[in-house]
Amino acid sequence: MHRTLATLFGTMIVLAAAVSPALAVYPERSIRFVVPWPAGGSSDSAARVVAQQLTERLGQPVVVDNKPGASGNLGTAEVARAKPDGYTLLLSSGPFSINPSLYRNLPFDTLRDFAPVTQIAATPSVLVVHPSFPAQTLQEFIASAKDKSKSLDFASPGNGTAQHLSMELLKKKADLSLTHIAYRGGAPALNDLLGGHVKVMLSGIPEVMPHIQAGTLRPLAISTAKRSEQLPNVPTLIEAGLAEEELAGWNGLHVPAGTSAEIIDRLGNETREALKKPDVLQRLKALGFEIRGTSTREFAAFVTSQIERFREAVEISGAKVD
Repeated sequence: MHRTLATLFGTMIVLAAAVSPALAVYPERSIRFVVPWPAGGSSDSAARVVAQQLTERLGQPVVVDNKPGASGNLGTAEVARAKPDGYTLLLSSGPFSINPSLYRNLPFDTLRDFAPVTQIAATPSVLVVHPSFPAQTLQEFIASAKDKSKSLDFASPGNGTAQHLSMELLKKKADLSLTHIAYRGGAPALNDLLGGHVKVMLSGIPEVMPHIQAGTLRPLAISTAKRSEQLPNVPTLIEAGLAEEELAGWNGLHVPAGTSAEIIDRLGNETREALKKPDVLQRLKALGFEIRGTSTREFAAFVTSQIERFREAVEISGAKVD
């Protein structure tokens, strides 16, 4: 009996010795950080800031790999198929929570095939109007847009984008008479807004901030839960009772489902610590981001709520991509 117990304990010690070093030395090689968007965009820029910090903190290269296509689904699918060993990461963002409702045949299950790590940042969107539009405040805009005798056009970067769907939620919440004009990207939509061909648009702050500062666009409301440091005098949609939660763009970190809790904790802790550094805060704020650095549990709840919110928006709009 005693010999059997001794043998059992000896085996457990040997197994522990075999497992613990493997966890202790992670990572042993370079890590691939998949960004499912083209190089040069805001999400890519955020990923490169985080990748540099993780490289320094983990002691191994964290290499950004841009895999754009199909509204982020191409690169996301690659991560879903990857081995859950902590060596393939995904920069998730707004479409990660929109596409489950927008696409009928995704090559992955957003909730089942991925494990959340942390939300990195949010990108506030701002409701802007052309200076020729008479509304000076959000309240005046709502009053004008409620006129059922005429419909007010609003621009978006495309059908099913976060900007389009967030406006659909606002339209329903405030019972507005709005007509969606979909463009092929944010640049042409913004050009027509600046030209006065459309009067209203919900856009990320980085894209419209120079025009707000120049007086060629007028900001009426912010989509985040709190007012933006860049536009402290502009109220939030939540303040006005026109939204129940923030409808901002966001970026986060996901890994393939089945990745060990130890690795998720390590990645989450290192990312959150990096986001506290003054130089990192400054660089991300300069790109228009608001730092989040949430816990894994908070991030999981956030993504789930975003999926539900945009499912409602897709149903309201009738938007479909495939």
